[in-house]
Amino acid sequence: MGTLRHLDFVSGMPVHFFVKPAGISLERAQTLDPDRDWTDLRRAREVWIIQTWHRLRHAGYTPTMSDEPVNDGIIVYHKEDQRELLRRLPRQSRAVLVGVRADFRSCDAADFEVLQNGYYADQRRSFFVPHWPQPGLIPRDKQRGDRLERIAFKGYAGNLLAEFRLGQWQDFLATQGLIFDDDAIMDDSSDHPILTRFHDYHDVDVVLAVRPGQSTHKPASKLVNAWHAGVPALLSPDYPFEELRQSPDDYLAVSSVTEAIAAVNRLLREPGLYRRMIEQGFKRAQHYTVASVTQQWAKLLYQTIPAQVSRRPQWTWSPIWRGARTFRRKAAQSLGLISRR
Repeated sequence: MGTLRHLDFVSGMPVHFFVKPAGISLERAQTLDPDRDWTDLRRAREVWIIQTWHRLRHAGYTPTMSDEPVNDGIIVYHKEDQRELLRRLPRQSRAVLVGVRADFRSCDAADFEVLQNGYYADQRRSFFVPHWPQPGLIPRDKQRGDRLERIAFKGYAGNLLAEFRLGQWQDFLATQGLIFDDDAIMDDSSDHPILTRFHDYHDVDVVLAVRPGQSTHKPASKLVNAWHAGVPALLSPDYPFEELRQSPDDYLAVSSVTEAIAAVNRLLREPGLYRRMIEQGFKRAQHYTVASVTQQWAKLLYQTIPAQVSRRPQWTWSPIWRGARTFRRKAAQSLGLISRR
């Protein structure tokens, strides 16, 4: 843990994670192993809150977690739980609220926000912390070498451009003898088991993720997971991916079936490209490990936010004052003085 070790004691601000788990009990949430039990973390709320709590605890920090708020310190919560948190928060509470926005609009009631890319991050109230890499990830089998046979999409069905399930793409795959593994789910409901293999890349040779439209709020998970798995990726040129790009070999940007076909042909015919992308991915992945993301969370919660809190009077963290700030922010948004984010 290096220089950040025991910052929870140094900062003097205890950290508490508030969560209302969906599909699993709170007791289960507190005892699961993120890498072994990743199917219990099927929704963003569980991934961001429960997994982060576990990772920090494993690293030696001492945050607490429950479905009840605390009166003091820092409360970390997911935007979906914001209304319930505010309903339960005692009027005398002086806790500092840190909201995880995830795929939603701004956590207006929060004192600080965690974002899953840097598009709206200002490093004052809103901070970018990378999404966790896929728990329990099984990397590509190295024995496959530079073989290119199986192209996989891993994600929600609606997050893949529809034309990749139609004729032109399918015809191209057939002529090249390639397999398209559409490893998709329709929803994240907890009333049925997860049948996908989001964690398993052992026989995947290329990752495909081309989203409909432009995205400024999603994480770069598909790119980071591809790096960790040792699999070249064809991705839409969305902000979260472009934000992380440092080299042409980080991934190949495509916006359509036609561009994806051209990219696959490059991988098949351009000597050394496939191997370079694998090696580049492994290098980049080292900056987005569980240990690295844990340290970023620790620095934010036990150093950056406490330092900012210490510069303001304690009464400014009261529910009444927070409500007034929220009202002003929403009024400014409705008048067009600030953007709705």
